[in-house]
Amino acid sequence: MKFLRFCIGAVLALAPFGAAADEVVLKSVSTWPSSYAVVKEYLRFVERVNETGKGVVRIDHIGGPEVVPADQQDTAIRNGVFDIQFGAASYYSGVVPEADALKASEISPIEARKAGAIELLSGIWRKKLNAEVLGWMSGGIGFYLYLTEAPKLTPEGVPDLRGLKLRSSSAYKDWFEAMGATNVMMAPPETFSAFERGMVNGLAATGINFRDVGVTKFIKARVSPAVWQIDTLIVMNAAKFDALPEQARKVLVAAAVEQEARTMDAYRVQADEEAAEIAKSGVQFIELGPDAGAKYKALAHELVWERLARNAPDNAEALRRALSK
Repeated sequence: MKFLRFCIGAVLALAPFGAAADEVVLKSVSTWPSSYAVVKEYLRFVERVNETGKGVVRIDHIGGPEVVPADQQDTAIRNGVFDIQFGAASYYSGVVPEADALKASEISPIEARKAGAIELLSGIWRKKLNAEVLGWMSGGIGFYLYLTEAPKLTPEGVPDLRGLKLRSSSAYKDWFEAMGATNVMMAPPETFSAFERGMVNGLAATGINFRDVGVTKFIKARVSPAVWQIDTLIVMNAAKFDALPEQARKVLVAAAVEQEARTMDAYRVQADEEAAEIAKSGVQFIELGPDAGAKYKALAHELVWERLARNAPDNAEALRRALSK
């Protein structure tokens, strides 16, 4: 509570002066620093809101984990310390285990919105986090396995990670174990030193912000195909959203819908650029065969759905139907 009171004071201190009397000013925070590629894209959403909502609603992005630690941002949003948060839903999966469904989704955010899945997710987020889901920025980008050496393959052609130690978190634990690896659980800031000291042999990361992790020089192989999807959400304190004038709500939702579409193209460009850059650094791209690749992906996805069924049995089946092809 002391930390949250400090945040409230900081937010009030940062409140802009001279804003139009009827313009609503919203404060946002992100899981990662503004230097991260995904946050740069989120800031385009902020810019869009500020342009289209001029005089009605404005977002002031206060910062990332340097303002509020990533693992405390769910509490900050629930309690209204900040109005909007952008980040990985998996960071608060202990509060909203349904966050797993985003990762295992087989459809794009655009398709999910048309199918009513975003509305379904928002209802769950409201009950468990007092948050409205404004948008899901995945761009169809998945996760790759990055290793310090090319992996051994089983007779079926899938990675055999027995004997390897991987930097891990709750999002990867079951998947790594299923491939025989040992999980080394650690926070992101500890990752570089773990590679530097030889404590780990690899990690999983998305196709657009791997270089942000800063460990490229240790990596010799990237395994394809990608699995899952990025689970980055734009969420807003539900009470604050409901209290907004109708025009302000429309501006936010319209900007979120447009951002979901934009990231489908923007993230593909970023993914291609990142692949080219890490290839230049000497990373070998290992493409599993069609059958092996299908088994590799199916293993990763099914493990997530099984975990969701255990942790959120009331919503698991509805979410799987809504987010599957």
